[in-house]
Amino acid sequence: MLLTPLGPIKIFINDNEIEYTARKLENIDRRCPDVNGRYLIEYEYLKECGAQIIKCLIPSINIEGDIESGEGLEAIAFYKDNIKLTIGAEGEFHEYPQNIDYSGKYLDNGIQYETFQTTGDRIFKYGVSWIHPCSKENEIQAWFGADPTMM
Repeated sequence: MLLTPLGPIKIFINDNEIEYTARKLENIDRRCPDVNGRYLIEYEYLKECGAQIIKCLIPSINIEGDIESGEGLEAIAFYKDNIKLTIGAEGEFHEYPQNIDYSGKYLDNGIQYETFQTTGDRIFKYGVSWIHPCSKENEIQAWFGADPTMM
């Protein structure tokens, strides 16, 4: 389990908590040189599992998150005690995705992927990144650090 300054990150598949491995990553020199933690969490989804809801969240957090989506990136950020923590997920969440065979949504305490019967085998990735102390000048680094497409 990944312990962050804002609480432990937990992964749930259809509301059942699972064990996972969080891989520590190096900081990207130009995009997030000052982040304090940068991790990748991967979940191997198999088509034979059918529709699933794959949640990445901080159950103990009780602050409102800020949505920080970008092209091909869905992300939610939490600010507390001069810390910014971002959880990122690859893709663009739509009710009816045009070019991808999965979707997702934002949660009060994290983010989730939603697979369909047509979703093919794939590895779903979550990026987790935080920066402390957080300022207006450096807060974007947590966003870059949590982008699974750069991991």
